[in-house]
Amino acid sequence: MTSSETKPRVIVTTDLEVDDMNSLIHLALYLNLLDVEAVVTTASQYHFLGDGAHTLGEVTPHWRTKGMRSCTWKVVPHEPDPEAGALTSYRPFPRTWVQDLWTHEYAAAWPYLSENAAAAGEPPFPTPEQMLARTYEGNIAFEGDVRADTVGSNVIKQAILDNDPRTLWLLSWGGMNTIVRALMSIAEDYQATDAWDEVRSRIYAKVRVLGVTNGIGQDNSWLDHGQPLFPDLVFLRVPFMYGGYVDAVAAQPDSIDLFRAPWPEEHLTQNNGPLMARYMLYGDGKVYENEPERFQFGRHATLDWGLDGMQPIHFTPGDFMAEGDSMTYIPLIPFGLRGATEEGFSTVLGPLFCDSVESMGDGMSFADLGRAPEDNPNPYLRAYQEDFAARAQWCAHKPAACNHAPVIEGVTPDMAAAPGEIVEVGAWASDPDGDVLTCRWAVDALSSTYSGAHSLASWRAEGATVHFTVPANAAPEDRIVLTLRVQDAAKRPCTRYAQVAVTVE
Repeated sequence: MTSSETKPRVIVTTDLEVDDMNSLIHLALYLNLLDVEAVVTTASQYHFLGDGAHTLGEVTPHWRTKGMRSCTWKVVPHEPDPEAGALTSYRPFPRTWVQDLWTHEYAAAWPYLSENAAAAGEPPFPTPEQMLARTYEGNIAFEGDVRADTVGSNVIKQAILDNDPRTLWLLSWGGMNTIVRALMSIAEDYQATDAWDEVRSRIYAKVRVLGVTNGIGQDNSWLDHGQPLFPDLVFLRVPFMYGGYVDAVAAQPDSIDLFRAPWPEEHLTQNNGPLMARYMLYGDGKVYENEPERFQFGRHATLDWGLDGMQPIHFTPGDFMAEGDSMTYIPLIPFGLRGATEEGFSTVLGPLFCDSVESMGDGMSFADLGRAPEDNPNPYLRAYQEDFAARAQWCAHKPAACNHAPVIEGVTPDMAAAPGEIVEVGAWASDPDGDVLTCRWAVDALSSTYSGAHSLASWRAEGATVHFTVPANAAPEDRIVLTLRVQDAAKRPCTRYAQVAVTVE
């Protein structure tokens, strides 16, 4: 069982774009497997609430927002709107949306989630009161606003500086400004002292930022204020996206049916209680507060950002709409896939600003998230969506009506072997519901380093315990990662994984 001391430690910062709202609803189904220490609202180039006294230009001269023209122009330039400096607010998000989610929809789901977690042998879910106490306002007034400390930035600052030995995962779903303000406050306290170098070294070792895919994020605050102070802060990203606004038309062929109507309605939003009823799909009739008509995807089911060269996309009502930030926490959920560089595993999370790839340890889950190149499809996407569907049913149904994931134990330790040697790998698999299990081993090409001429991708072996022959032409230090996939025979199937690394002697 996962304890709070071993769970991945997470802080979410969000500008509450509609895709963020979906990501947070989805995250709520896994709150018992992660230590979500705080949810902090922040501003971005897409959403800021204003302060009642200033304009954007007065606070953030170097803004990125495309401004009101993005709401109405047929073709919106990629450059920032030069008139946006006069804005006093922009597409302001509902200020208490997160708090209302915990006290209403999550509170309604919590008893069912708790019973199902117990039936699955998982840790308990945090109470609605606990999640409410972990929700804070950050720097929400303007895009890139780092003028002053806020309750949210102070929570991040305290987490960065405390003595908890776990990695601190800062998930940036909106602008970086609240995270940057926390870092600036640390610099103000220590930069002029003898402790500065030691403090920065501890931060570099402890803090990882996920969600900033282009080095900038959704404002310029990192480049303007953060990077000069903390140039070696580690930013990580997953190699494949999940939850984009076009996944209902662009997901890989073997999984696209799980993004197209009627699957999302039938398996996620319908008959699964008020929490999943809040989850947003194209054309579902939901209205987004303070959003212009162009972005009211629940009303017109059309994606038209006004970008040059991108024609409007018309979706079927009930299609998957978006979860733009779920790929920041999915890799932290313990589904059994060990990614990154732990014990020599190859790149699964790639760095933005550093040469080395950091380990996510045993928390690595469906690492190849979402859409992938045609020659390198995501082997875990379908299983991930199916797990989402099973978990959604937990929100309103007793354990007897729900499915719970298989449990894998006693996995063969990593080993060394010679070229041509036959090795045995295995594990024990059981199911909380007594479902029939299918066990299959395969080579994880993404995590393996094999210098031989032929591919190992076609190797498969059925059963919980199997034998694998190390290729005769394998070179010393090659590492072949064997992945066990265990799936239950249920209407809403769940899949779990285990991995064994074989290093060639």
